[in-house]
Amino acid sequence: MLRLSLSVAAAAFLAGCGGVEEDVAVSHDGGHAMSEMVPDAVQALAPLPDDGVAPVINVGAAWMRPHPQGRDVTAAYFTVSLDAGAADRLVSARIDGADRVELHGHTMDPETGMMQMRPIGPQEIGTAGPLLFAPGGHHLMVFGLDPVVEGQSVSGVLVFERAGEIPVEFDVRSTAPAAALD
Repeated sequence: MLRLSLSVAAAAFLAGCGGVEEDVAVSHDGGHAMSEMVPDAVQALAPLPDDGVAPVINVGAAWMRPHPQGRDVTAAYFTVSLDAGAADRLVSARIDGADRVELHGHTMDPETGMMQMRPIGPQEIGTAGPLLFAPGGHHLMVFGLDPVVEGQSVSGVLVFERAGEIPVEFDVRSTAPAAALD
């Protein structure tokens, strides 16, 4: 009951803050591993087709929000495009100094009609267009990172099923870079 009360109080407080905290106003279920929260159907994905061409991944407009005051959680965003190969899949991410990083998305709770953030499974990228991690949509939730402020940059890695690990620099800023808005 105490966890529920604290979760409700935290959500109510953060909902009133608006703006920058949009993507970090979330209640988490006691730190369970992402695999426990992602539906089994998502975890058992079919292997990607191998067209014989190694995927070439281009990551752009990578940025991270400064930490909301008093919180050790923030959100990171980026755009990924596939420059060669038939398909790939983003399976995880790491941020230097963070305790953990989860792929997240917004879903509608059918019972309450409210939007909620939830861990999501691997995300495919193909020839249909770029994969966007942006405010109000898919994003990385970054937990346990020492506070970052605007103007800093943070190193990380995006891990793809076929392309492997792609290093990324996340600029810390309050608003999306112009390239992310195109």
